[in-house]
Amino acid sequence: MSFNGVVPAESCLSKIPPLQNPVFIADLHLAADKPATKEAFFKFLKNDAARFSELVILGDLFEFWAGDDHAPAYADILEALKAFFLNGHRIYVMHGNRDFLLGKGFTAATGAQLIADPIPVQVGFDHILLSHGDMWCTLDPEYQQFRATLRSPDVQRQILGEKLEHRIALAGGLRNQSAYDIQEKSKEVMDVVVNDVAVPCDNIEPKSLFTDIPTVLHTIRTSMKTRVSTAGYCLTGISKTVVPAAAT
Repeated sequence: MSFNGVVPAESCLSKIPPLQNPVFIADLHLAADKPATKEAFFKFLKNDAARFSELVILGDLFEFWAGDDHAPAYADILEALKAFFLNGHRIYVMHGNRDFLLGKGFTAATGAQLIADPIPVQVGFDHILLSHGDMWCTLDPEYQQFRATLRSPDVQRQILGEKLEHRIALAGGLRNQSAYDIQEKSKEVMDVVVNDVAVPCDNIEPKSLFTDIPTVLHTIRTSMKTRVSTAGYCLTGISKTVVPAAAT
């Protein structure tokens, strides 16, 4: 896979057909040095996910993705996704803060489609807003500026113009910075701001949100009576559960 000039920020669908029977997952952070998590994901695709029409991945499927020419490092994962797609399932993938460079090469290799963040979708009679969720961590302006920079088409074009080894080094630096921030910043600063989450939800009726940030689940339900669900799958090192669309 090579960069074809269309950057990831310009490759996302802003609207998709109604979902029939979806399952939502997020934040798996798959990597070669996490074999147990990978094997659990493969098992999930063959067993649990096979019961659903659509697989919706709400960001950070990979620990990091340095561009579509980085794909050989994840060949077994791409093959598993392509097999799942060829078995008649639709796959939708949202960018996270670790794999924001997923592009057209990734979608060609897997059959997946990239979706915008956030994106409203219809599931049965419900209208649901899907998001990775980090855009609402607004008490951390430094992170929000950083996030906006990395999602700029011009910046992505510049990054993808660098050699792969330089991009891998950049990704390593971003991982180290993330680890430092977790240690140095308070949970309150790194968490979502509930009132900011409420703004896009005001346009969704019935009010529903799927995100990968667990704190939103309790806070929104109790203070705003908006139906919110966290997404994810119970894999090694990940304390989340499968959330079909009907969950509340």
